[in-house]
Amino acid sequence: MRALLQLGLGLSAALSLSAAPHSDRDYGSQADDEAKSITVSAEGSAWESSGGGRTEKEQELASEVFFRADATYCALASAGSDWIESSPSGPCGEDALYEFTLPPCPDGSYELAPLWVQRLRPDGTYGSAELVSGRQCVTVADLRAEARREFATLHVPTPDLTLQTASPTLLINAWYPAHTTATPITRETTLLGVPVQVRAVPVEFVWDFDDPFSPTGPTLTTTDPGRAWTPGDDDVDHTWIAHAWTRLGDPHTPTGKNAETHRAANGAKYRTNVTITLTTTWQGQYRILGAPTWTTIPDTLTTTSPAGTYTLTEARTHLYCDTLNGDTTC
Repeated sequence: MRALLQLGLGLSAALSLSAAPHSDRDYGSQADDEAKSITVSAEGSAWESSGGGRTEKEQELASEVFFRADATYCALASAGSDWIESSPSGPCGEDALYEFTLPPCPDGSYELAPLWVQRLRPDGTYGSAELVSGRQCVTVADLRAEARREFATLHVPTPDLTLQTASPTLLINAWYPAHTTATPITRETTLLGVPVQVRAVPVEFVWDFDDPFSPTGPTLTTTDPGRAWTPGDDDVDHTWIAHAWTRLGDPHTPTGKNAETHRAANGAKYRTNVTITLTTTWQGQYRILGAPTWTTIPDTLTTTSPAGTYTLTEARTHLYCDTLNGDTTC
């Protein structure tokens, strides 16, 4: 089996507690075919919990220990610096000196430290570190496939959808603002040894107001998440993310999502089970941690948010006599 001791750039030293499979691009030809649970000691030794056909000591020790370290780290490790909390059991070797002569990685790329391996010797100790692959300058393009896989597993919470009304009963020809809480969702992770951010950005909103008689169609598609009306705002109209139902169907005739229009005892028409939903499309993006710009992932996710179920009715007019101030005017 193989174990990976993952050391960051410069002076960082982080132990990887799993030898799960990694891509060949990340670790040269050292990719594993099977995930194994590994424990790594501060000295860089590693052992697995089980094995067959070997002595107990041989079963405990990993045959190879991998780690990433740049020339600065190797020099400090060899000198026994107190700054290094965990280091390989031997110096990185003369190959590390070559790293000092390399120019810095170009702007927009990430410097991935060289990969080293220490192999288990017959006496149960580890030999000097050997260089597996040199420093890599990883670009955003190199991370695209991994970023797409990471985005596919990104959990995007369903945003709230609000139809601004104080009552579960809606009136015909009244405008009701709608808005959502959808905002970008960002996850920090490591891809091919590079720290990156992957995010989902809401880019399109499809509002379904369950209105089969709408003159503009059954849905409204926008890039605007809408906003709530507050005192002092202009009157709500078609320029808002809002909706006004203009009519009801004939009584007892199916309309909308299998809903029917009914007639009350006083003659007023109404519809029940008016269901309002929002479908949000989220665009994937990623960037190397600290980079100023995001790169688009050619994939999207969708979420569906319910606003609730309402009753739609008409406001009826009635003639009445004015009896104010003791007078009767009809």
